Amino acid sequence: MSRAKFNPQCESLRTALAVALLAGLSLIQVGCSPTFWADQANADSYEILAEKADDPAWELPRYDVEPDPRSRFYDPYDPNHEPLPPDDPAANVYMHWLQCKKGYKSWHKFGRALSIENPDWLVQYGISPELSAEMAAAGNSLPGTELPALEEVTLQEAIDIANINSREYQFQIENLFLSALDLTFGRFQFDVKYLGVGGQNPQVDLNRRRLSNGTQELDLSSRMGVNQVLPSGAQWAVELANNTLWLFSGSNQTTSVSVLSYSLVQPLLLGAGRKVVLNNLTQDERNVLYQTRTLARFRKIFFTDTVGGGNGFLQLLQQLQVIYNERGNIKRLERQVEILRALSSQKPKVQQERLEELPENWIIPPALVEKMEYDDESRMLSWKGEMSAEEEKMLLALSDADSYQATVNELISRIRTEVVTLDVAQLETRLAQSVNRLRSIERQFQDSLGSFKIFMGLPPDMPMSIDESLLKPFQLIDPLLPEIEQEIYDYVAVWASVYVEDWEDPNLVPPTTADMLKVVDGLEKLIKKLQTDALVTLEQDIANIDMLLGQNTEGVSEDILALRKRRFETDEDRVRVRQSSANDIRLYSGVRKEIRELQSRLDGLRGFLSEDNLTNDQKKKIILEMANLREDMLRISQGLQVIEIGLRVELITLEPFNMDIEEAVRIGLDNRLDLMNERAFVMDTRRLMEVRSNELEAVLNVVVDGDVSTPLGKNRPLDFRGSQASLRAGVEFTAPLSLVQQRNAYRESQINYQRQRRAFMEAQDNIKFDIRRSWRQLNVLRQNFETSRVQIRLAALQYDSAVEATSDPAQAGRNQGLNLLNALSSVLDAQNSLISNWVNYEQNRLNIYRDMGIMEIDANGIWEDDFYQHRAGTIRPTNEHRQLPPEPTDSTGITGTEDIQPVVFRPASELNALSKENKTTAQAP
Repeated sequence: MSRAKFNPQCESLRTALAVALLAGLSLIQVGCSPTFWADQANADSYEILAEKADDPAWELPRYDVEPDPRSRFYDPYDPNHEPLPPDDPAANVYMHWLQCKKGYKSWHKFGRALSIENPDWLVQYGISPELSAEMAAAGNSLPGTELPALEEVTLQEAIDIANINSREYQFQIENLFLSALDLTFGRFQFDVKYLGVGGQNPQVDLNRRRLSNGTQELDLSSRMGVNQVLPSGAQWAVELANNTLWLFSGSNQTTSVSVLSYSLVQPLLLGAGRKVVLNNLTQDERNVLYQTRTLARFRKIFFTDTVGGGNGFLQLLQQLQVIYNERGNIKRLERQVEILRALSSQKPKVQQERLEELPENWIIPPALVEKMEYDDESRMLSWKGEMSAEEEKMLLALSDADSYQATVNELISRIRTEVVTLDVAQLETRLAQSVNRLRSIERQFQDSLGSFKIFMGLPPDMPMSIDESLLKPFQLIDPLLPEIEQEIYDYVAVWASVYVEDWEDPNLVPPTTADMLKVVDGLEKLIKKLQTDALVTLEQDIANIDMLLGQNTEGVSEDILALRKRRFETDEDRVRVRQSSANDIRLYSGVRKEIRELQSRLDGLRGFLSEDNLTNDQKKKIILEMANLREDMLRISQGLQVIEIGLRVELITLEPFNMDIEEAVRIGLDNRLDLMNERAFVMDTRRLMEVRSNELEAVLNVVVDGDVSTPLGKNRPLDFRGSQASLRAGVEFTAPLSLVQQRNAYRESQINYQRQRRAFMEAQDNIKFDIRRSWRQLNVLRQNFETSRVQIRLAALQYDSAVEATSDPAQAGRNQGLNLLNALSSVLDAQNSLISNWVNYEQNRLNIYRDMGIMEIDANGIWEDDFYQHRAGTIRPTNEHRQLPPEPTDSTGITGTEDIQPVVFRPASELNALSKENKTTAQAP
């Protein structure tokens, strides 16, 4: 074959091959990376989510499926080139060796991750990136290291941590994204698709053959088509097919033929009509709306569970308050045990034991004559005062007689044995029980705190404490008052330095006037503390009550005005507070008068001590008056605490809820997002009945198809001619004779519809019941809380009376121990009841707003309620915003704050804004 003859044909071949290959590449998108498809899926899904979340009732501040970069489960790796995570060693063997067969050898082409959780999640708490990665790889239990402590986490910070790290929250967001992903496919079903007649995909085939006669040929076949499903059920398709054949023999002929085919199918019965054809797309559209509402309602439920759930923030506060109440109760018990034990330890001066007869030749030694005697008439052996070890030995050595030894040993045992009265035994028993109970509730608190950490997505071994500022109103006694009381109580040791038990003792060295003046000086300092610190504290409480009760609003702070609004729902409530507070103020005035009298008495003692040559009787009276002064000061300090409890308990408020029950139910039925979904589910099952009934129809389709081709043997691939065209039209019919499966599906759809109707009715009834139950419970708890105020007052008075009776000798033997136990139990029960009713009320308030569907959650995940917006704490600034002055360094060059790991929080809204900014930047050309 000559070069001149072959060359034109060769050029034609090259041109045809190039055209065919380019056509094939244009038909099939070759080499699109997974990243391209993932980005396309994200773009389509987020566009749908933005479209669905446009209603203010279910507007979402965040629906990005990408987790917060600060969360434990954030994945820092490219999801399309994900490294292998850590694997179980035993299971990992099967990835590389399977019954003598080697496994895939390139599993590690994208590398290996050292941890399943985010290796950088601890960096936000001040841990270095390197150490954070090591701790994450070790499951946050790296030997020699500790997780950073979250100290005094506020309620707002707890909500922000939960929004960032909650696995359940992330799961709900992913559910919403997946529903949008399904919808992208549903919408695609009605787009123009690259599928030809009969649903064939675009394709290119290139075959080289050698025939038996030695002829070689090259065959290039290609086809490309498009089709579309219309809402009526009709489906049209157009396809272009080309076949080019090169014969490398003889004249090297080339033959190219093209065929343009088309098809139109319109169902008339089965599969016909918009109600059937559009049902899946309709359902997909509605499913995204359902999931949007579900996520919006979940945010309300999530906030409610975080704040008022079984192990929520408020429950933790309640447990803390119960612990503090129990500790205070234990301190009071210890104090009363100490007092009663001191009173009961005053043994009789003379101890006696019966002795039937004296041993023979028994004589009392001269050294024991003053302490020991025997009465022949009563046959009683008596001992006066204390017994030393030497005296004990002398007494036992007087006789070896068995009866004598038994009597003397019993007498010694009586002298040596500490007297424990029934009152002391009762209090000590209760004290032991209280200590055990305290250990249990402290353990329960740690368990609840651990559950709360897991709920927020944190490791349970991460040290954490919560902010207790919400408990401040329940600090019914200023810590200053118990401190003053303790000082007065402990001053007995100073007074004891001048106390004389036996003024008739010839060896007595009476206290000097200077010593007694020192005691008086100390008493005066204590009186000054009562006059200044204690009374000033109560005056501030009285001023707060006056502002609370005052009608005039001029010059009153907004906090007090808000307090009035929350505190007084009725005029009767205001009258009751005014009456009880007036009584407390009268008691306060009486205490002021008593303190002035104490000062006068103390001044009188100074006057006596200024005289020279005081007799022992005069000193004795002065010292006893000092003791009386101290006792009166102790009583007054305890009375001040009772008054303060009465004042401060009135300053605790409940957030108002003034809606009547019928209005609350109506609002709930109108606004509950899940009820909207339930109502829509009824329609879904009803629509499905139409689809299932259509499946019982016969197949009746109008079919139109045809094609037009280019002339054979002319090598003109684009020369379409009418003479080469064909058209076919007809009707397809299939009788519905064997439709048992379709029949059953239709009957099942009818039953499902009835079930869904009942499910909606049940959901509606449950919503009504939940709202009505919470409404009733709110009213009961509001009344119970008011009762708790009174209970606190009465318990404080009961305890004060019981303590006063204990110190009164005239009341000795009158069930002081039992009275104290009852009083202490009343105080503890009243304290626990107060915090319990407050927390339960707030939990039910959360529940009723959630159940009515009107709990609006802001971008930070906080309910737009005054209490939670202004009293739930703040989120701490990030390191970027924190300006700290330079710390002075010591000789080692280490600053004083280097060993402190600051906790850094960033609100979810800040992250959302940053995330949107990053997306906008990434999408920009």
